[in-house]
Amino acid sequence: MIGLTVLPEVTMQRCRGNQLQDIVRYFDSDVVFTPHRIHEPFLRAELGDSVRVMTQPLNSGKPIEIARTNDTQLVWISTPGDLETVIQNMQTNPDQGCSEIFLLSDQLAVSVDLIDLEARLDGLTEYRAVLAEHDAVGEFTHLTIEANPEYRAEWQSVDVQGVMPGTNKQQGTIHAGVAHFELQPDGVVGGKTRKLEQFGLQAVDQIGESRVETLYQAGIHSRQDLSTSSVHEISKLSGLGQATARTAIESAQVIEQGEVRKAPGASLPKSDPIFIDIETDGLNPTIVWLIGVYLPAQNDRYMPFIETDPSKPEVALEAFLSWLAEFGQDQPIVAYNGWNFDFPVINEHIADHCPRYLDFWESTYRFDLYDWAVRENNATLPGLTNKLEDVAEALGWEPLDTGLTGAEVARLFQRYAANPCPATELDWERHKRYCEDDVRALAHIYHKINDSTNRMTSNSSGTRSSNRNSTSQGTLSDF
Repeated sequence: MIGLTVLPEVTMQRCRGNQLQDIVRYFDSDVVFTPHRIHEPFLRAELGDSVRVMTQPLNSGKPIEIARTNDTQLVWISTPGDLETVIQNMQTNPDQGCSEIFLLSDQLAVSVDLIDLEARLDGLTEYRAVLAEHDAVGEFTHLTIEANPEYRAEWQSVDVQGVMPGTNKQQGTIHAGVAHFELQPDGVVGGKTRKLEQFGLQAVDQIGESRVETLYQAGIHSRQDLSTSSVHEISKLSGLGQATARTAIESAQVIEQGEVRKAPGASLPKSDPIFIDIETDGLNPTIVWLIGVYLPAQNDRYMPFIETDPSKPEVALEAFLSWLAEFGQDQPIVAYNGWNFDFPVINEHIADHCPRYLDFWESTYRFDLYDWAVRENNATLPGLTNKLEDVAEALGWEPLDTGLTGAEVARLFQRYAANPCPATELDWERHKRYCEDDVRALAHIYHKINDSTNRMTSNSSGTRSSNRNSTSQGTLSDF
């Protein structure tokens, strides 16, 4: 696997050194790419030899290998001629190649006709002609810096993934974003996007861009600096009173120390929880095809309720509800950001596909751990964001390396549902492991909160939560 982190120009113009270092640590980057060479000295000064720094080459005249592992290769191509060279090298020396080659370029550009509401891929004709001439149309995954990270589609069997945040106003809002891709040997691109403000001092509650500048002028350049400051010292700074200072310092301490702090009197449900996580085909799902259930109190039991036939949206749901009605009554059903995604999706699909269970489902005790902690301000959570994976890892959880994200799971299922066949069929065991890892991570957070004796000293308003997206498939912001 190769970890590719992409920083657009707007991000580089605003990025401070400690934010850049935070980004690389957070994503565990192998390669950092930004288009303009003017930023290369800054990147190298801040990152040293810890990662490969890559900027857009100036007509090098040949393809450039950016990174290689035993089974994955990332190559920059500037022209169709470079593409032809890569193909010829692969076909001439098949034993020396990798099982998956990712081609990064500016040769394919996505644009949208806002009148006809049609997308087009500029550069495709010449680009695909080279692939077709050498019988290599399906041989690569094509990464383009001329499309947003949320974009992935096949154009005449050419698999195209956008990588550059803010590339095109027609494709989404331009902001100081960061994109990261885990390039897998089977062509799967596990992608995540984050905002620049989620790194460095701005990851702290109550600290925005102007307050970062105030702190910098006072000699406080990092979260570590802030975490060891006194409330008296910070509250004297312009625009920072005692309440804000107390909240910011505590938030910095929680992130730096990787600990949970609970509000006085806050408590979790007393009964043994049923932890759940669902997999669907997107943000507006037509099917709940996998419901992962984890019961740590029952010999660490995990049960996947799964249906692999896209034409049977009721099967997994009915199996789960039948089990729940018989064995899970009077126990809290715990999800992460459940009131924003899992619970209403299940509710809607019960109404559509198995309405006889609707009254039962609506009578169950459903508990959203994210809602309880963040929105109700019962706990301050570590991690640079409030995403499940970030909080869990900050609390010591070691995730499985499935190479999947919530959005990638949804995309792969959509592709399979559109054309069920061996070529598109999912690796079901891999997807079950992904869901199981998420639901076990949820339980890990729950128990860490439950066991914590640390108490919140501030009455935080949860400002940071608006910038710290909560769950993977619930927002698909890590697409």
